[in-house]
Amino acid sequence: MLLLPLGFGCRAAVLGAGADAAAARAHLDGVTSAFEARFTNVTRTPKFAHARMRLGRYAFSPSKLVNDTALWTTMQSTTRGADRELSVQALTAGNEYRFDARTNTASPSQLGEQHHQIRLTQQGEADWLWHTTVQHHVGTMPPRALNGIVRGLLISAERPATVLRTDYRTTMPRTTAAFGRVVSLDSIATTAQSDGSTLVSLQFRVDANRIKETFPAYAKFLRKYVESSKWRYRLTDRSGAEWFDVQSANKLVTMRFRAHDGRLQPILGAARAMPDTLQITVDALAKFGLFTVGATNVRGEFIHIDTPQERAWQLRFTQEPEWHLPLISERLMRSPLKYLFAGQGVMFKLGFRTGPNGQTLSERVLDIPVRESAIMRFLGNLGFTAMSDFAGAVEEEENRFLAETFRAMRADLAALPVMP
Repeated sequence: MLLLPLGFGCRAAVLGAGADAAAARAHLDGVTSAFEARFTNVTRTPKFAHARMRLGRYAFSPSKLVNDTALWTTMQSTTRGADRELSVQALTAGNEYRFDARTNTASPSQLGEQHHQIRLTQQGEADWLWHTTVQHHVGTMPPRALNGIVRGLLISAERPATVLRTDYRTTMPRTTAAFGRVVSLDSIATTAQSDGSTLVSLQFRVDANRIKETFPAYAKFLRKYVESSKWRYRLTDRSGAEWFDVQSANKLVTMRFRAHDGRLQPILGAARAMPDTLQITVDALAKFGLFTVGATNVRGEFIHIDTPQERAWQLRFTQEPEWHLPLISERLMRSPLKYLFAGQGVMFKLGFRTGPNGQTLSERVLDIPVRESAIMRFLGNLGFTAMSDFAGAVEEEENRFLAETFRAMRADLAALPVMP
């Protein structure tokens, strides 16, 4: 979600969304309209509200869910055991955006509509696989336009810091003000290299105190879970050369990369084309009460999917990381944690694809294998604690914040001149 306001913040990135300024503006208006709808007056039918909280509570203890007839929309069996599915349609109905669990959902057919498919299949006595697909109708922007947006953003970054700061403030002033209530661009450093490339460092500040009067519950949640977290994502190639680095600590998000003519280059070393497949290394630590919980050195494969019908990033993790868990977990067997990364491991894909009726769908896909155990139940309880803190007033305020931000983006796009 963070990428949308940042990605559209410079004029070259906006123009990259279409063949001309008018087409780019129309394409991005569809995307921002769809996301504005998604966060406007969100409601859920009783069946889905029940399912959502049950899934959050027992995602790592699937045996407690498998026979809940009030949860699933389809219940079948295979030679391995249970096969369950929850299908959800979400769309604007009157002045609400309503989530409804229902059978036989098809591909989203109207702007802003979402379809969720959550499938649980049994792999063995205590082994399960979660497969989740979420599709969101975002209008007519061709998936290939994502390349133009990213290239435009990188081209914009290859300029003096003062020019870059003026660009995003003047191109999207309402978005800057709305999103800046929580995340603001703190510093920019661009350094021209001898080969014509530019080394870029951007630093964003997260400050929930700015919204404590207007979004008090959301601000409290951000202070508790977001501002105190530490994370890092690094992309490297097989030689070990680093291509992208973003990390967060002490309320600051720092992004480093090197670009030339709108294309990423290794941060250090000779310029060359970026391979389609890179290695991603993730560190993620969060505070849960007195405990710091998470994992470091989570290594996986990062694939850039670039086909006529799809532009996406796919991450697959098959190597067990270094875990950071409370001392109490030392008494629990950790072998089920290895199961997460066995075989095909954990897979996450995010991108845009062309739908069956020519519509553009934003899509995210997640596969998570689970071996039920005491340690997995322990982790599930931690996750449900955060989900419980989020449900209710926090989620309502976050939805309102995001709806206002995407509404501001639409207003900025409408104000852009048609001629480039």
